[in-house]
Amino acid sequence: MYLDYKNEQALRYCFLNELKWFEEELDLLFNGKTHNYSENDLKIANEILDRMTETINNYGNENLLYLLTKFLCNIENKYPILFQE
Repeated sequence: MYLDYKNEQALRYCFLNELKWFEEELDLLFNGKTHNYSENDLKIANEILDRMTETINNYGNENLLYLLTKFLCNIENKYPILFQE
């Protein structure tokens, strides 16, 4: 089944709003920290990253997958130490 243009645009809009909210929450949680993360910070960050990557399975749309991938890369660049393995 294919989404028509209006449905795809609405889905994209909702998805972008969720990503924006998510980034704002990360900024609030880590308050611009760039180092000295606690063990709890690392645990939360990895749980968040896991949840976001699970989102890929919920969207079969390549455009949304691209947006999610771009978002995850931006977050990892913003907090590189936090998301190290």
